[in-house]
Amino acid sequence: MAEMAPRCLCSHLVTLSWSGGERVVNLEEIWPGGAVLESDDAFPAGIHADIRCGEELFAGRITSVEEHEFGWRLEMEFSPLTPWSPERFEPDHMVDISG
Repeated sequence: MAEMAPRCLCSHLVTLSWSGGERVVNLEEIWPGGAVLESDDAFPAGIHADIRCGEELFAGRITSVEEHEFGWRLEMEFSPLTPWSPERFEPDHMVDISG
């Protein structure tokens, strides 16, 4: 059985940037291959984007966008060249939910 990748809940402000600009968003969940972000603004699914977490940069693309009553939930898939690990960046209020 393959080992499950660590998946962590968190709450950390990060900068999301893309060809159209940048916004500060809240990082809600992170794992080696991606992240869930909460934003006050909508973004089109499929755009290439980066998130900056302190000194670290994670590149990828927005794979899904869902509107809810408090804003927008974005899911981002990281490039295999910029995977996340807790050693590389530890978000505030991190809780490992991978079991």
